[in-house]
Amino acid sequence: MDDNNRNSKRRNKFAGKEDISRETADSILSAQIDRLREISRTNDETASQVRESVNILYEKQISVDTAKFEQLNRHFINEMENKLRKVKQPSKGLKWYIAMWVITLASTFLAGYFIHEYREWKEKAVYWHQRYEEIKVEK
Repeated sequence: MDDNNRNSKRRNKFAGKEDISRETADSILSAQIDRLREISRTNDETASQVRESVNILYEKQISVDTAKFEQLNRHFINEMENKLRKVKQPSKGLKWYIAMWVITLASTFLAGYFIHEYREWKEKAVYWHQRYEEIKVEK
């Protein structure tokens, strides 16, 4: 029963459009098939001409100067390798961020060290000050 409801709820995408006769559809399809055959024939002819040209070059062993193409190819490869090297490197912003993070970390450790040393010095200074006061009172 669900299948019947689904079928009835589907929308007909051709609803409200003119009905196309079978002959019209057949003529359109046959025209498209003929066009595809023509394209296929043209492709076959082009492929055979290219094959003939390659065979002629192979048979006559006509030398083709490829030095310029090789030079362009090497230049292109070098350029791409340089660009890849640049891409692999971290950005300047990231370098600065890491540098600032390292500086902050180092300054935090140094500040902690100096605070610790200050407290130790203060405790020693209080101790010696008390000793001085005791000796001063005794005299």
